Amino acid sequence: MKNTGFFVNSEEESAVCPICGGLLVYHSRVIRPSKDASGKETKYSVRVLKCENEACPQTYHRELPDIILPYRRYDTETIETAIDNSNSDLLEAPDMLTIQRWREWFESQAIYIMMALLSVAATIENNVETSSLSIQEENPHNPLKTIKKIVAREVKWLGKSARILVNSSKWLFNRSECLPEWSHCTI
Repeated sequence: MKNTGFFVNSEEESAVCPICGGLLVYHSRVIRPSKDASGKETKYSVRVLKCENEACPQTYHRELPDIILPYRRYDTETIETAIDNSNSDLLEAPDMLTIQRWREWFESQAIYIMMALLSVAATIENNVETSSLSIQEENPHNPLKTIKKIVAREVKWLGKSARILVNSSKWLFNRSECLPEWSHCTI
C-alpha cells in the first residue's frame, strides 16, 4: 500500500509567535505521519517556523493543522470518535487499550481544555466579565458539551480546540504518558 503525502501550509501571509508575539518565518519542513481509523498512514509535510525574536524562549514552532494532535499517532478524527462514541466498533485500527488511554487522557484534561478555551475567548474578546458569566452558565460536569459550544462545532471540535490552545501556548504537552507510574510523582 502506497503512503499518501500532503503539504500543510497556513493560509495566513505571516505568522505570529504564540509565546512572545514575534514574527515567525519559514525555516524548514518535517514529515509528520498520522494514521486514520482504518490504520492507513498519511504523511504530512509540515512547516517549521522560526521566531525572529532572539529573546524568545521557544525558537521553533511547527504549523499544526486541525487533523493532527501533538504527540499522537492517530488523526484527530479517530481520537475524537473514540472520545465521543461509546461504540468503538467504528474504529478498525486502534486497539481497545489505546482507545481507553485516549478516553482517560481526555477525561483528565477536559476541565482544563474547557477553562483554557474560555480564557482564550476572554483574551480575544478583551472582556473578562463576559467570560466569567460564560463559565458560570456552563456545566462543569459536562465539559465536552461546553468545549463543543465554545469552538462552535459538534464534529471536528478536537482539532480546532487543539489548534487554538497550541497557538495560544495553553496546550498541555504530556509526553510522560508512556512512562511508569512513579514518573508522575512530584518532588
